[in-house]
Amino acid sequence: MKRTVLDGKQWILELLLKAKVNEFINGRIYKDNRPTDGNKEDIVINSLTMDNGLLQNGVFNINCYVPKKSVTIGGITQYHKDNRRLKEIAEKVYQVISDVWEEDYTLDVEMHQDIEEQNENYYNFRVQLMAYPVY
Repeated sequence: MKRTVLDGKQWILELLLKAKVNEFINGRIYKDNRPTDGNKEDIVINSLTMDNGLLQNGVFNINCYVPKKSVTIGGITQYHKDNRRLKEIAEKVYQVISDVWEEDYTLDVEMHQDIEEQNENYYNFRVQLMAYPVY
């Protein structure tokens, strides 16, 4: 039986939960989407593609969200990137998803980047997953 992107997202979720990353953040880990009003440290796992070859290659995103922190400068409240927290979470996640060899699949980081949005920043990991078929 061929594997699906649903399998891939579940495997990544299980890796993060096994490493207790959910206890390291003040939010939650989600598959596909996070709540639209999300304002916590959340992690979202989503999929881009998975081919149908003998050894199935898939590409997945793991986004680590960190809200901007409030800073008052000269009596004016501003919101700035929380570099310290973003780095801590990114390092924790990277340790879990880098160079993984499991019975059903392998997983490794293909690329990563820091992305800024209006009220938050997130660290994006693009990972390559290779799933082995089930016979």
